[in-house]
Amino acid sequence: LIIRKGGPLTSAEYQLMQQHPLIGERIVQPLRMAAAVGPIVRHHHERWDGRGYPDGLVREDIPLGARIVAVADAFDAMTTARPYNRVLSMPEAAERLRAGAGMYWDPAVVAAFLGWLQASGMLGR
Repeated sequence: LIIRKGGPLTSAEYQLMQQHPLIGERIVQPLRMAAAVGPIVRHHHERWDGRGYPDGLVREDIPLGARIVAVADAFDAMTTARPYNRVLSMPEAAERLRAGAGMYWDPAVVAAFLGWLQASGMLGR
């Protein structure tokens, strides 16, 4: 699996990795909720500034569900062991989310997510 590869991805591997939202969208098509779930799966790697993939959507053009999943996915990637980066503590990952709000992620979604983490005690007291 590409996600477990140590070291940088080749150009071909990066292009393949960028296909996973489209593949995921096809996988959920048989579901009764495909119309609701498909756009979330397809657009969870779009960026608030429009530089994401697969469609380069910007800001509110990105479905809200996809914006929420994008923040949760990024936080999980930052706080889970991966061969290509070190695990961040929850406070470190929270700071990265804050820093990327408005560029990578919807600032309102980041604020809501961080508020929930704080209220749940996951960031310490």
